[in-house]
Amino acid sequence: MASCCRTCDHRNHAAHATRSQPPTLLDICLISITFKTPLFLTFANSPHTALNTLLNNITDAAETTSRPTQFTTWSPCGQNSKTVIILTTASETVASATSPVFEPVLKYLDGPPSIQHVFLDYSITNLAHMAPGSRIAADLMLIRAPNSGIAGVIGKRFGWDPKRSSLMAQLEIQASAGFNRPGDLIRDFWAWAELNPGEPVSPSSSLGGEYEREFVLKSTNSDEKNMALDFPEDKDDEEETLVMLFQWASHADADRFKHPLQKSYGLNGQTVDSDLWDRDVAHPVRQLQGIGAKVESYRLELRGVEERIEGTKKEARERSGSRRLSGLATGLGERVSGFWR
Repeated sequence: MASCCRTCDHRNHAAHATRSQPPTLLDICLISITFKTPLFLTFANSPHTALNTLLNNITDAAETTSRPTQFTTWSPCGQNSKTVIILTTASETVASATSPVFEPVLKYLDGPPSIQHVFLDYSITNLAHMAPGSRIAADLMLIRAPNSGIAGVIGKRFGWDPKRSSLMAQLEIQASAGFNRPGDLIRDFWAWAELNPGEPVSPSSSLGGEYEREFVLKSTNSDEKNMALDFPEDKDDEEETLVMLFQWASHADADRFKHPLQKSYGLNGQTVDSDLWDRDVAHPVRQLQGIGAKVESYRLELRGVEERIEGTKKEARERSGSRRLSGLATGLGERVSGFWR
């Protein structure tokens, strides 16, 4: 089915070509929960105990499956002590805000959990290989489009396949051949979040390799200024969300990377352009905010799930052993998959 402009024709061809290929992306659930009061991570704190129960319940459900790429990681939000971000591959367990797994924390929350499904590169499984007590510095940015028109502008600026616009994609082109030593930015993941079942199809749904719903991208004006999906008029208030997850060597390195007057380093110790962050991330995001996009930013220190606070020592030992085996399986799976890339 022909669409109305060359840009849309190119996107439709790429989307349908991708659908016929084997899945190469991992389904991740990004969960945001906000407590009524600041969350104090102390042993006797009831909200913290409830959060610990939620995280362990998610992990327990994931360990009943056979996939070697399962992981759950979480972080309090640096700017807001009431908010917690969770990343997990247990998609079925946390499919919606009404899933039973959230029951332990509901009475402590300021509102229902916010859940985004997003397909990311398999290298995201590096989050599963964290030593006990370790932290991974990260920034999470969500760019929400309140309607299809703004979604089209975001898509035109960052691309309908946004991983090609990621900072690491640019740095890898400039890096010299051979072993790559990570710099200040370890890796970044850009992708469109999936819409809920039954809602209009999002730009990323074709990229997951698991959806058979047909869609056609089309321009909403003759000047090709506004690329958007053909949403029904009564669905024009549906949100599209672009997700950006940046993993840093440390938050100090991240601050230096973003500062236009400080020298920062990329792969193999190469100097990064001083305006890279402002040119390719900060400035475009500010422009999108000016036309109505909603931007949420989270400063994170991702960590693994702690042992269950309530339970016997025997249960803790059993879970510890199970997680060690799960971690070994994940590492083996990642190494094996690496041989075929």
